[in-house]
Amino acid sequence: MAAASTAIATAGTTAAVQWQPTWGLASGAMPAASFPNSHLLRPVAPAATRSATAAWSAPQAGSPLAELRAAVREEDWERNYEEGLTKINMRAEWSASSDRCSALHFLARARGASRVLEIGSFCGVGALVLAEALPADGEVQVLELDPFVVQFGRRFQLKSLSGSKIKSAVGPALPALEGLAREAKAGRAKPFDLVIVDADKEGMQEYFDLLWSSPNLLSEDAVVCVDMTPFKGQPPTRYVKYGFPHRWQSSSGQAEIDALRTAVCESPEFAAYEFEGLLIVQRKQVFSQ
Repeated sequence: MAAASTAIATAGTTAAVQWQPTWGLASGAMPAASFPNSHLLRPVAPAATRSATAAWSAPQAGSPLAELRAAVREEDWERNYEEGLTKINMRAEWSASSDRCSALHFLARARGASRVLEIGSFCGVGALVLAEALPADGEVQVLELDPFVVQFGRRFQLKSLSGSKIKSAVGPALPALEGLAREAKAGRAKPFDLVIVDADKEGMQEYFDLLWSSPNLLSEDAVVCVDMTPFKGQPPTRYVKYGFPHRWQSSSGQAEIDALRTAVCESPEFAAYEFEGLLIVQRKQVFSQ
């Protein structure tokens, strides 16, 4: 498939990337062009271990990433929930698609990130892609609610040369994020250059606010990306359908998605655009430097 950098540069001819104009947020074939001083657009000096022009491509058959994606597709997630193996009723579609993987790889490389935070990781496909995009001393810190999916993905990540860059904290995201904020404020941890929020929609606004309000948690020109996909990461409720009371359904989370989008759009503090289902946010002061 075309890499994200190629897809953005040739958006008029690449079907893999489709833009949806959103509430006054910058969008279109080249959304970041609305911000000519954006660090996402500035050349990044290549690390010794990577090429500045290298682009993500779909994993080859037999690679740890390909094996992980196949295992996620083949797993019976509803049965896992019914048997109590997972905390919420998950779906294989929550795993990062090829387009999402390409976007994450591009964002990490374009940002020149060395430290990445992922809030909500599912089985870790996106985390592994991010790890592969980072320099040798880079780190992906994952906050994931469910121990089952962390262990599910970990056995594949350990097969990858980049798997050692991934550190996982298991449990509710908010207290874990608050702990990271305390460490950053005390100067005991380096700030994050890139954050991916892909968790429950009920908590997305709180995660977003805490990220930006916590001293030293984010680097000066950090980028925060929030997944805007409905029905993803939502706690289920039991319902009866055709006489079978063991089925489950979830809230779409659309109200929370719309509220965050509106808040960011109306904020004088942030500049944002949407790409591959992600709301990508940076402070406006970055663009004036």
